[in-house]
Amino acid sequence: MGVMKRNLLSILALLTFACAQANAGVTSNQVTEPDYMINSGYSEATAEEVLLIKNRVNGQPAEPIYDRGHNKFVRFWRNVFGYLDPSCDTDERIHHDIHMSPSPRDL
Repeated sequence: MGVMKRNLLSILALLTFACAQANAGVTSNQVTEPDYMINSGYSEATAEEVLLIKNRVNGQPAEPIYDRGHNKFVRFWRNVFGYLDPSCDTDERIHHDIHMSPSPRDL
């Protein structure tokens, strides 16, 4: 066997091993747990939203897991800004009851 053929076969073998499937040691359920997500670099808000969506899909109660306590000054200005700009994200976006019929509250 020639040297070039042997080198090509060894390179092919190395590429085959490099492309082999890696089996992860975690399940999709473990990946969506809040502690795992926060330790992986996601924010608390993202982890909480994923947990709430997962609970809604499974028919479990959707409770907030992190307390976002602010003083009265911050709450007042956040409510004023939320009233003027309906596109801003508030806690009600995640923690509200979903009604199938529209109402003035949806605006």
